[in-house]
Amino acid sequence: MRPPVLFKHLLGLVLLGVAVTTGAAPSSNVAFRRIDVHDTITGELFPVALWYPTRAVPAPLFLTGSLSGCRLPATLCGWIAFEMQVASNAPPADGRFGVIVISHGAGGLSMNHRDLAIALASHGYVAAAPTHPRGTDNDISGVGVWVGRPKQVSRVIDALLADAELGSHIQRERIGVVGHSNGGYTALAVVGARPSPAASVAHCRQHPDDSRFCSFGGAATREATRTVGDLPDVRDPRVRAIVLMAPNTAPYTDDALAKVTVPVRVYGAERDDLTLVRYHAERLAKALPPQTEYILVQRAGHFSFVASFPGILRLVAGEAAQDPAGFDREAMHAVMNPEIVGFFDRKLPSARTR
Repeated sequence: MRPPVLFKHLLGLVLLGVAVTTGAAPSSNVAFRRIDVHDTITGELFPVALWYPTRAVPAPLFLTGSLSGCRLPATLCGWIAFEMQVASNAPPADGRFGVIVISHGAGGLSMNHRDLAIALASHGYVAAAPTHPRGTDNDISGVGVWVGRPKQVSRVIDALLADAELGSHIQRERIGVVGHSNGGYTALAVVGARPSPAASVAHCRQHPDDSRFCSFGGAATREATRTVGDLPDVRDPRVRAIVLMAPNTAPYTDDALAKVTVPVRVYGAERDDLTLVRYHAERLAKALPPQTEYILVQRAGHFSFVASFPGILRLVAGEAAQDPAGFDREAMHAVMNPEIVGFFDRKLPSARTR
């Protein structure tokens, strides 16, 4: 299939090192707080990190991966916790805000994309990042993932709309999702692509060179893929635009992807050895409508889309903290985060900018 015109245009700009950006809303201070949401499939409560505009003055906040505060001296916390300049539990600013739910990859945390969340909140969005509950599955496969993750995104949206402080500020027509890796799978399901375990089986039979992806999750994933039947439609019509980073697209046939009608921006990583670009991000960009925006990030790896880890957490995170030789993760995020804000500004315009 021939790449769409916009696909070729954006790809060329990125290969030349030119950022594709649009004017963003004025910058705001950012508040942070945590809520807990009930998962209807596993029965668990799962934590959701919230970033949103505020007029309060920010200060350093150190949080662990479980969203608990670090109580050690700041110097030590800087090595073992995630630091953010935010106003903790502050009231929201006046005005109306869009909502962007950020879905992490398998085994990830709500803090994985905190820099993007802060960028969104500083430009007029509520950014909500759940730590998806694992249940009895491995966060890679099984009904708890294939059905649970998209439903968890919908539950987060429900919770925000009902939130005593934020609910009245939310513009219901301005809701989007960002997803990395299995979070990309999640976002596609939320906007109407119907996944099929059989599609994953067919992918791995057809593409034996995608061996790392097809072995990911081990025997548990192979068993779930073999035994789980048809999956229900989990589309949430409230979600009107999505951004995908190194997405897992194997569970989707081209016919399933044709059901996606909302605006989509896709980021692929040139040196991704987990979700190979030619079978995932690039294939997705070609299967979606011509207006889909596709960016190939040169030299990036699968985990380059995750925010950098501090100090000792780099060792704990292992592969998730590593990039291909010579790649500058922080420099890429400095370009990508404003691009994503600009995409949502264009595709989810507020009433005053229409």
